Amino acid sequence: MNKQTAVEWLVNQVEDYIGLIPVDIIEQAKAMEENQIINTFKDAQVFKIMNDETRAEQYYNETYNSL
Repeated sequence: MNKQTAVEWLVNQVEDYIGLIPVDIIEQAKAMEENQIINTFKDAQVFKIMNDETRAEQYYNETYNSL
C-alpha cells in the first residue's frame, strides 16, 4: 500500500462533498504539497536535519508555522 499525503487523505475524507471543492483547487494543493515534500527532502540532505529531531522541528516551525 502506498502512503498518502495529507492532501490525498483530506480529499478521501471529504469525497462526499468533493463537488463543492473545484478540481483545480485540489490539484493545486497536491502540487504545492509535492513541492514542499521535495524541497524539504532536499533541505534535509543539505543540512542533515533528518538525523536531528530538534532541528527538524525547528525547520518545520520556521517554514510552516509562520504562514
